[in-house]
Amino acid sequence: MITSKRSADELPGDPRRLNLEYRTWHFVSSEGDENGFDEWHVSIWSNRFLDRPKWSAAKTVQDDIGSMRLFRLRMDDRFSPFPFADAESYDTGLSNMVLGVYDLGRGGYRQEFRDAMTSADGDLLVLFDVRLDEAWRGFGLGPVLVSEAVWTLADGCSAVITDTHPTEFPDRPRPEAEYRRAEEKIAALWESVGFRRRARPLGHLLDPRTDEARELRNERRRDLDALADAWRESLRR
Repeated sequence: MITSKRSADELPGDPRRLNLEYRTWHFVSSEGDENGFDEWHVSIWSNRFLDRPKWSAAKTVQDDIGSMRLFRLRMDDRFSPFPFADAESYDTGLSNMVLGVYDLGRGGYRQEFRDAMTSADGDLLVLFDVRLDEAWRGFGLGPVLVSEAVWTLADGCSAVITDTHPTEFPDRPRPEAEYRRAEEKIAALWESVGFRRRARPLGHLLDPRTDEARELRNERRRDLDALADAWRESLRR
């Protein structure tokens, strides 16, 4: 179980009423199959009830409280080396992560990756960045939300890869020690989802075919249930 840094009564709303919306797109083209690179935007919504006159129908509104960005690189031999080429043109950080597991010279997964994973027969899912409004932080919801998004999009994937680079650091320079603490904090969150730090050049990988990874998803769901129960109990006080 993840230990919350904040009390459940500080939650802005019912965590059981959070939901995720998945969006992707592609060009309608005869050359579409050459693109082995899918970009997914996941919006995090909080549903809340509006105050309504007595006996009227209930009405809810949705608040945008965060987002995630993930990329799926389809590693079918027909598409290589397009997945890496697309990642390289999109973002340097993304291409560096992919290069950790992708052998550009041979056009496939590195041998180190093959040795580390249960199976290298599948695509690669990249968890690129996560944003959550400050009001919802400190309750352990980050791992819960990431776990749900990863398991929704990882079907048929060999692995999920991510980084510990802080995405919300201010532009002004920060002491190295502070930056490292932020990285360690992110790494601990990823560990609770099932990511494991592998030797260079692989980075943080989650193997979706392991029993450990599946059980951690169930643990995060139990965390959500416990948090929601605590929040509802706080309303009765």
